[in-house]
Amino acid sequence: MAVAAPLWRPLSYRVAPELAPLINPLTRLLVPVRGKDRLGFALGPAEPGDTEGLKPVSDVLDEAGERQLIPPALLSFFSRTAAYYQAPLGQALAWSLPAGLGGESAGAVKAPGRAQVAWAAWRQGPDESAPRPGTQGASLLELLHEQGPLALDSLRERYPRVTALARKLEAAGWVTITHRPVVKDLTGRPILPEPEPEAYTTEQQAALDRLLPAISSHKFEPFLLYGVTGSGKTEMYVAACRAAVGAGRQALVLAPEIGLCLRLEGLLKDRFGDDQVAVLHSGLSPAVRRGQWLAIARGQAPVVVGARSAVFAPLDNLGVICLDEEQDESYKQNDRLRYQARDLALLRGQEQSCPVVLGTATPAVTTYWRAEQGKLAQLTMRKRVKEAVLPTMEVVDLRSAGRLYGGFLSVQLKQALEKTVGAGRQAILFLNRRGFAPALICPACGKRVGCPACSISLTLHKEQNALICHTCGHHQPVPSVCPSCGQSDAELKPLGLGTEQVEQILAEQFPGMRLGRLDRDAAANPAQLRKVLGAVAKREIDVIVGTQMITKGHHLPGIGLVGILLADQALGLPDFRAAERAYTLITQAAGRAGREGEAGRVIVQTFDPEHHAVRAALAHDPALFYEPELAERRALGYPPFSRLVSLRLEGAAEAATAAAAQALARALERTRARLEPRAQILGPAPAPIARIQSRWRHLILIKSPTASAAASILRLARHQAGPPPSGVRLIIDVDPLNLL
Repeated sequence: MAVAAPLWRPLSYRVAPELAPLINPLTRLLVPVRGKDRLGFALGPAEPGDTEGLKPVSDVLDEAGERQLIPPALLSFFSRTAAYYQAPLGQALAWSLPAGLGGESAGAVKAPGRAQVAWAAWRQGPDESAPRPGTQGASLLELLHEQGPLALDSLRERYPRVTALARKLEAAGWVTITHRPVVKDLTGRPILPEPEPEAYTTEQQAALDRLLPAISSHKFEPFLLYGVTGSGKTEMYVAACRAAVGAGRQALVLAPEIGLCLRLEGLLKDRFGDDQVAVLHSGLSPAVRRGQWLAIARGQAPVVVGARSAVFAPLDNLGVICLDEEQDESYKQNDRLRYQARDLALLRGQEQSCPVVLGTATPAVTTYWRAEQGKLAQLTMRKRVKEAVLPTMEVVDLRSAGRLYGGFLSVQLKQALEKTVGAGRQAILFLNRRGFAPALICPACGKRVGCPACSISLTLHKEQNALICHTCGHHQPVPSVCPSCGQSDAELKPLGLGTEQVEQILAEQFPGMRLGRLDRDAAANPAQLRKVLGAVAKREIDVIVGTQMITKGHHLPGIGLVGILLADQALGLPDFRAAERAYTLITQAAGRAGREGEAGRVIVQTFDPEHHAVRAALAHDPALFYEPELAERRALGYPPFSRLVSLRLEGAAEAATAAAAQALARALERTRARLEPRAQILGPAPAPIARIQSRWRHLILIKSPTASAAASILRLARHQAGPPPSGVRLIIDVDPLNLL
């Protein structure tokens, strides 16, 4: 039994004879742990022996005769996942489920609530309790007798108090009410019509000629679908899903963000039908998400689309897995089970014998290297569909650009913006920083207004008249005096640039332009996101200012110009992946221009036009980026030439946290010397952001030639060092993306 608690070993329980037939591997159970019933997952029969001292299973949560919420076939997949990411199996299983089915906590749970609909059906009742003719009760009975069972919600307009009326008739013996689980209809239609192509391009057909045989042969084969922006990768996902469903199997399509999920959901529902597609992502209400999970578990929807958590969808007969924008860092989960959905998609394809398609215009460096090594089959598409050409790329060297209009528009970009909008086309201005300004600074003392709980500045959000910490979420009003020096006559000044400020300045400089903004503030939920993208699609917006939300996957044929305001932002971070992020963002942002009709134009403003990430994006030449990047990582021993494990110790007391980090580092170093001398233990050291949510943070990094060696070093060192002292928490992140 794997219990949803921080327990590394399975527990054994006694099963009553009447419950035994109901239990399979991964059946959800309630089991007593230290006096409380907790969620558990059956693993299999215990070793033969005396069962007298074992506690009995309290209850079986998965109902007899129905499919389990997690299919038994996924036991090996979850076991390998939990072992790799250093998490207890029971917690990993619980965290994979939607809230209400075990996923909201690892504590005590109840049997799941369900999205249900009430149905009323006519039955012959006793004459003495029949409703009088001419009453609503008589009318309802007549309708049910003629049409058969009906959902009560569908009758509410005709009978406003239909629930009470039906219950009264049920009590009189004339109606039977049953409750059936249902899947709520999700209305994620495509923002733009996307009719099926009359024919595939030569490159698309060549890709399908390699992919479809792998689907029909029911074997694991990983593919890198490496296509430039606008080359038609999405149609390849649709074709792969159709092949899998046509063969009687299931299909899973993953996207990194909710915005892309909405587009894929609408497209797939158009092609397959509403009732054939289920959706899983955090933008759904808990009730809707539970309903979708239940529908998948019962085999009601053969196609599933979702964000990273959908990699755990309860599909037991997968025919293909497609993962769009595989390079996106949103596929990495940063709390609880810190998994990478891309890697789990590959593991799941291996476990369930189906091909996996990783689609992108800008492969992650590790993915590119795997393909070069022959570990992924490459499906390459170098041309855009509909004879569209790649945009022309221009660079503005900000070191010699002269005056910047509004503080961010070079002469070239200003003129291009005016020309594009004047010609009736649309433009995107990309800046990967939301809010009005990254900081407020006091001109008297020079200090920035910082977060009281974190070691970073607060971001000014002028529309909300608030300062917000983008790390911990702290909100506070904009102060009237400097918190550091108390000066009241020195007005605090915004420092730096954010999307909110760009939009405001554009409105002042270009009063005739219709402006929109797409960032996490302007599109805080799927409905707002759909509204903004819909306005762009309908040509109700001339210029959209956006963060990376606008750069990936969206097909907006009216975009003629993309301006990248500051291409160097990502390059300044203290992270070996900084160049990779910069190359990806520039290339993906540029890919929104000129997808249909006239060629698009991209203007990149930068202080470092010679950087290999910038040069490669400007030249549409991936080799200019990947070759020097791989050479640099090989020399420094970073992935893909090593495996990393980040160990972060957090505590309210800085000294205790630092001491715990030192003790663990010493144990790791002793173990490393014994098990794998080629590995390195880096640190401990204060994290680049030393304090978050009032907790001090110290980092240790294991750099190892293999993942198995890193895992062995960590397991043995933790055993030797023991648990951290009270008040200090150890967070393990295997294959970390965030080293801040």
